[in-house]
Amino acid sequence: MKHKRGWQKHAGIFFLLLMGFLIGSLTVNSETTTYDFDYQTDATGQYLTNGTAQGDTYNYKYGQAPGVAFDEESYVNYADEAYLKKSVKEAAGQGLFDVTLAVKGNQTSTPVDLVMVIDYSSSMTGEKLTNALLGLQQFGNELADSLANGSIRIGIVAYNREIYTTNGFSTDIAYLEQFLRETAETHSGTFMQKGLLAGQQLLLEESRPEAEKLFIHIGDDSANRSYLPADDATVYQNTGAIRDYNGYHTESYVESFQTSATAYHTTSKNSSDSQAIPVSSTVVTDETLGTIVALKKSGFTYYSVATAPSARGEYIGRNLASAPSNYLTTDENLSGLGSALTEIANHIDKTIPDGTITDPMGEGILLQGSGKFDADQYQLVGWRKNAQGEWVEAQEVATGVTVSEKNQTITVSGVALGENEKLTLTYQVRLNTEAPDFKGETWVLCNGRTTLIPASGDEALDFPIPSIKAPSVSLAVLKKWVNVSAAEIPDQIDYQVKRTTTTAADSWQQSDRLTLEKANDFQASFTKLPVAGQMADLPKYNNQGEDFVYWVEEVNVPDGFESSVTTEGDTLVITNTKKETEPSTTEPSTTEPSTTESSTTEPSSTEPSTTEPSTSESSTTESSTTEPSTTEPSMIESNTKESSTMTQNSTKPNSTEISTLPSKGKQLPKTNEQAADWLVGLGVMIVGIAGLLVFKKK
Repeated sequence: MKHKRGWQKHAGIFFLLLMGFLIGSLTVNSETTTYDFDYQTDATGQYLTNGTAQGDTYNYKYGQAPGVAFDEESYVNYADEAYLKKSVKEAAGQGLFDVTLAVKGNQTSTPVDLVMVIDYSSSMTGEKLTNALLGLQQFGNELADSLANGSIRIGIVAYNREIYTTNGFSTDIAYLEQFLRETAETHSGTFMQKGLLAGQQLLLEESRPEAEKLFIHIGDDSANRSYLPADDATVYQNTGAIRDYNGYHTESYVESFQTSATAYHTTSKNSSDSQAIPVSSTVVTDETLGTIVALKKSGFTYYSVATAPSARGEYIGRNLASAPSNYLTTDENLSGLGSALTEIANHIDKTIPDGTITDPMGEGILLQGSGKFDADQYQLVGWRKNAQGEWVEAQEVATGVTVSEKNQTITVSGVALGENEKLTLTYQVRLNTEAPDFKGETWVLCNGRTTLIPASGDEALDFPIPSIKAPSVSLAVLKKWVNVSAAEIPDQIDYQVKRTTTTAADSWQQSDRLTLEKANDFQASFTKLPVAGQMADLPKYNNQGEDFVYWVEEVNVPDGFESSVTTEGDTLVITNTKKETEPSTTEPSTTEPSTTESSTTEPSSTEPSTTEPSTSESSTTESSTTEPSTTEPSMIESNTKESSTMTQNSTKPNSTEISTLPSKGKQLPKTNEQAADWLVGLGVMIVGIAGLLVFKKK
């Protein structure tokens, strides 16, 4: 029974693990819109599995890597909506690299029918009308390809107290301009509710069934007329369908109105129209908002371009927009209408309507200009294909794109790219060669996960991440001895490796203590060495690309030796030279004369050679003269029975040689030391003569 329970327990665990695996597999397989690029991590570093090395760079095999779709230019292809590439190359300057991001967009495949509902009240004249027409032209230019192939069509409703509408939808911008200039008329009254309902009717009756339907309202949103509610209209309590703004709140609303009635509500207190029923602006506002709530149930996408709106106008306009990002503003004279419509156009036919790129630096990577990452630190270029299919610079593609950086993470916002449009961003990086954990000749990923989000709420699409590396050096050290006997050479010496041209505050400047041993012929070579207890590589250059200068320095040089370091080829040579000895000054010694009786009982005396000649009263021996030495003259008496006379030799007596022994702390002679030696000798001679005179007096 016990065994059976054990089996059941193990079977249960196995079942849970199996289910977990299956669920995990389902989760992974569900992510089909982004690629999970493979990376290798081994002794040579971290790099893309499907990549290729060139010098100190390692890039993805664009167009060749298995399991990934590419376009005709070898960009990573994300479902024909976004095309991505990221690469690195060596730049001018040692240790400097250029990283380039490239993104291409495409044209949406879904046809679009859009209606522009324009406030055409009495102020739509002169400069304001001119700007409206220019804005329409710019809008048409942005949509030119889509208009040309018929994938996008535009209809216009102009309103004041009256309604003017195009004959369905058109792809001809010239016709639309002519409609605004010649057909639509300006009048007093802002019957916004009437214009909104006319725009809805155009979309419902004239648009293609398969087309996406867009609704763009342009005006100050300050409605001053509205329809009367239907007699049987349901009154709805506002529970969030109408959002509060600027202190305005709608308590309740209706969605059904008497659109066929001639009577209407107006905020004007002095209207001459007998059908006008004066009411407060709150009534007109709430009735307009009730219609907006009803319109949004149709499923259309709504944009609101507010022209210098009042607080009440903003309240209405923001509630019209399908999303907060769909609410845009421009000035009263519509000079910014083109920019606002361009932003909308990006969302209409561009597969990347409002993209954001997030690009963090990799570990051990130094972004050049970090903390002050302005336009001098990067190159942002827009591109467009010409009729010959060649990419040419088109900076308008980069208009509205912003580049920012914080904590070594670059963010590119406002990316809008359609068919035949491309954006590139190039910046520079270095490897942190002064980091304690730097590894030479080892691949390091330039970045962390780098992604593009084509529009708010979309899934992040990944870029392949390239790698870079930096070289290291090896050091060879040799010890030599000069003027040293084998017995004086120790079994080992200690030294340290030092370096200059460091730039980082935490960059090491000297190694731990190292040893050269006699058993190894006092030589060694290495590519790593201990620093603060950890093994460190020897990079060729610092964080600014300047070569490090490495040298060695012996620790505790033995007394009596001088240590020097030279370079022989690629080897650092430490030479210990035994210092040459210098003569030492010895105090003069005085020897008392000894008297010995000779056979003739005459004393023999030896005079100092520097005074009178010494005379011996012996038989025939001549007196000999002796040159003075550095010691005091000694008086020596004869010790034989017969008298002897010292004759002067033709040669001078040998002077006593003083050998120089190694002395602790000895230094080379300094300036004026030779003069000091001469004075000492003179003093010795004077003392000697004085001693002789004293002796004679005795």
